[in-house]
Amino acid sequence: MWPVLFAWRGIVLRSYPVMIYLALLATVLLTVAFAHHDGLNADRTALAVLLSYVPAFAGARLLYAVRRWDHFGREPWLILRRSEGGLSLSGGMAGMVAGLVPLLWLLDVPTARFFDALVPAMLAGIAVAKGGCLLNGCCHGHETVHWSGLRLPDDHGQWRRRFPSQLLEMAWAVLVLVILLSLRPFLPPAGLIACAGFGLHAVGRIFLQKLRDEGAAEDAAVRKNCLILLAASLAGALLIVAVPTI
Repeated sequence: MWPVLFAWRGIVLRSYPVMIYLALLATVLLTVAFAHHDGLNADRTALAVLLSYVPAFAGARLLYAVRRWDHFGREPWLILRRSEGGLSLSGGMAGMVAGLVPLLWLLDVPTARFFDALVPAMLAGIAVAKGGCLLNGCCHGHETVHWSGLRLPDDHGQWRRRFPSQLLEMAWAVLVLVILLSLRPFLPPAGLIACAGFGLHAVGRIFLQKLRDEGAAEDAAVRKNCLILLAASLAGALLIVAVPTI
């Protein structure tokens, strides 16, 4: 739709990385705001989020490459080339969580309360990032004659009437964010908001993935990852409710 925001004398500003950087910035700022409201140290919270972006990007890129190993397997060094494809949201979330566990311990930040601040902020960041997907044409939907279809491009610039998968994923992230924010005043046990956010996001992604034009193998892989995330979220919520002082 608008993959290049600005070009002048060899300087090219592309929409996708710009929106990704804005999403990362929004995640940091909102996490700090939520954490500060909950009594957490703002500086340590910001440092934890910023440092976690390193394993997040690594996980996002690696999972993206693994799912397309028929391409990257022949020339693995292409994984480091930014022009060769994008990132996997599931891989990024997994890398971020894995990196945060030791970081929070080192920084002496309460894990459950931190994630209660992080997950709503992440959903806001996902909504912004999906705007980048829409502008870039990636994560596009199947062609359709359904009334809900919109005339949109794919990542090769081919305009067709498609399911607006990017807009729907953006809307779902915003809806889950609103649900989580509405729960905060009720002061649920620490960690429950994070579990609800992860679980609801996974449920929505399972259904919305069907609208994407990415092939059966990618659809199956995404559904598998979402089911794992959903199961982990439910298990965490049950543990929090059963043992509220954990």
